[in-house]
Amino acid sequence: MTGPVEPGQPWKAYLDQNVLSRLREYEPGSDLLRGALNKMGAQGVMFVYSMVNVDESRASGRPEAFVEALNAISAWYIEPQAHDDHRVVLSSGRAEELTLADRDLLHEAARTMENLLKPMQFAMGWLDGVDETSLREELVEGVNEFWGSLERELPEENRVQLTGGKRAMLDSISDIPLGKVRGEAEVWFDRIRARLPENYAQLVAIPADQLVEFVLGLLDAPDRDELPKLYPRGFWTDALSREEGNLAGFAFMLFALGIVRDKRVSSKDRARREKHFLGQFRDCQHIEAASRCAAFITLDKGAARLAQATYAYAGVATEVIRLEIRET
Repeated sequence: MTGPVEPGQPWKAYLDQNVLSRLREYEPGSDLLRGALNKMGAQGVMFVYSMVNVDESRASGRPEAFVEALNAISAWYIEPQAHDDHRVVLSSGRAEELTLADRDLLHEAARTMENLLKPMQFAMGWLDGVDETSLREELVEGVNEFWGSLERELPEENRVQLTGGKRAMLDSISDIPLGKVRGEAEVWFDRIRARLPENYAQLVAIPADQLVEFVLGLLDAPDRDELPKLYPRGFWTDALSREEGNLAGFAFMLFALGIVRDKRVSSKDRARREKHFLGQFRDCQHIEAASRCAAFITLDKGAARLAQATYAYAGVATEVIRLEIRET
């Protein structure tokens, strides 16, 4: 196992976004949650948040409420130094500066990446009522908006290079055989879902350190053989495999395979389906960000289960702590 616990150093605990949301002053149980976290802080725990938290807070209707919540528990902003080790830079008092900043290229890039997840959601059958043509138009519109932001921010002499990059991305969107991909994906995912225990409680009963092998064992060849080669057990202990996005990508694959189930990503109206689908994607980003800390604190049962399975298989020593708020 690889772990970020350093002797003599503060015990870093990463906060999932749902924890920050419940810490906001007007949320039910916020006083209880703040009290519990402040007790942990008094015992030497250092609460940290990442740019993923910042970006989600900035996209909310009241980003200033997140600033107040972070300041209330004296949270520290964490920035990784290198992908091949656990070195980080921690800074305090930056919640307002980061969260209330004007939209910038980093924020726009994050929105564009989320927009480009739509083909995956479409392929998995969670965008019912959206046809191939309209989805392609949405993707093109998103790319055009992002490149417009780039052109406004960067010097004019870089415009030629920008145009080439934009054209390459638009060509890629044009080349995606969305209909074919969706047809093949639906068959693949339906087959996997049919092999999972019908009663979700049976899946939950499988220990987290055995869960990934169980699900991978349900795959047909060659996927059953190729995925463990792409993600061998303990891959996060190998510094060369510890690249940005690799752990998040693995966690998202586990979600897609059905290790956790959230009916909200395949029901309700499209706007809410997309919101919850993106929420699952961000959960995976938080899981990776927390791998540099001693603990990952969440209020979400599914996120906790996904994190436990991901860490156990990948070789991450980060402890998963799921809190519950019970008002009497």
